[in-house]
Amino acid sequence: EFDSKYNIVDEPTPKFSLLRGLYKKSFAYYTLRDRLPIILTQIIDNLAKAKDTFVDKYGKETKEEIKTILAGLSKLKYELQTDKPFSAFDGNDEDLKLWNDFLNSLEDGNNSYYSTCWLYAETYMYRRVHHIFSSTRTLGKYDYFGNQKRNALMCCTSAVENVLKSMKKLEVSENNLHDHIKLLLKVNLWSNRCDLSISEGKEIKQTGDPLAAVNALDQYVLIDDSEGVCECLSSRECGNTIVDFILDNSGYEIFTDLLMANFFLERKVATKVRFHVKNIPWYISDVTPEDFDWTINYLRTSRLKTLAEFGEKLHENLRENKFELCKTDAFWTGPYEYYRMINVKPKLYENLSQAHLLIFKGDLNYRKLIGDFNWMFTEKFEVCLRGFLPTNICSLRTVKADIICGLQEGVAEFLNDSEPDWMVTGKYGTVQFARQANLNH
Repeated sequence: EFDSKYNIVDEPTPKFSLLRGLYKKSFAYYTLRDRLPIILTQIIDNLAKAKDTFVDKYGKETKEEIKTILAGLSKLKYELQTDKPFSAFDGNDEDLKLWNDFLNSLEDGNNSYYSTCWLYAETYMYRRVHHIFSSTRTLGKYDYFGNQKRNALMCCTSAVENVLKSMKKLEVSENNLHDHIKLLLKVNLWSNRCDLSISEGKEIKQTGDPLAAVNALDQYVLIDDSEGVCECLSSRECGNTIVDFILDNSGYEIFTDLLMANFFLERKVATKVRFHVKNIPWYISDVTPEDFDWTINYLRTSRLKTLAEFGEKLHENLRENKFELCKTDAFWTGPYEYYRMINVKPKLYENLSQAHLLIFKGDLNYRKLIGDFNWMFTEKFEVCLRGFLPTNICSLRTVKADIICGLQEGVAEFLNDSEPDWMVTGKYGTVQFARQANLNH
């Protein structure tokens, strides 16, 4: 009944089409039908449970505001489950005009959850959730994913300690710089498995020593352009070299981002590392400025000496301006793919072009890099970027959405036969690199 009512087609996404929820045999359909309603229900349940705590903290006014939020979230869930057209945002937040312009550009029949591109539908839902909270006085700045993000790091403390101890044992010499960069790229890649939006918010623990386990996972790296990244990082003879991280998840993953960033400084392949984060709670586990600061503070104040020393080093990097937490830009929580950045947010594009290398973390960044579009599996990464190349680009991603490009001939067909769900489990990873030919900075 649902399928016929909302024009769902019992097929996979056709080639050269946008990923959309109307294709039943797609991860987009599964996400809209199952995953996103569960995530909304969890926000509702968690808020209802914490109601008394908020009333004690902020006063009686909060009680009414929580009722308003719960009603708004329930309405949003209903609209999602009945494929309602998107409604415009009211309010004065800086990004709402950008959002409303985008929503107005969607044609009728292509402006509801299942009919439009999956990327647009999913980002719209998360932006609506924040809008519901931010419309209140007392809970406007509340991070409804905060506890989950903090727990995600706290439950990985032993893995963090093991990695830091292993890092100390790495012998430093010019001869092994490339090997060490590759090792850290892989450690960083596999940390992206810890994505709370894929596990509907359930904790994922990293245990043991991931540094030691990395080589065993090489068989699951479907595309490995790490040599290109190494050459890019060691090609700078002199002058200032900026590396940017466009971050994804909190928890264990941001620890590995900070680990690699610090390594770049210590081995002088970068003179400065900049971090781009989200300005609002996003896709459950995405890093906000508060999460970034909390992570460094958590490490600094740890009773474990190894963690505290590393946290202190990170703090020092920030103090000396070797690390920079960039001013948040609403583009990162907008609906647009990155090839549109140069027109929608030219200043951000210009800012990114100052870097020698951009490292885009995770699946959502990958989807925005190449669009929610069903490319040929073998299409070149550079082609799929559709002109988005402000500087050299590296994408590190474990595969959790049914889009990919840059594979060798026959790989996708083999995996489709042997593991039909290979694109959505996070079992496989890709390290992809695109070189900007005419760099002059």
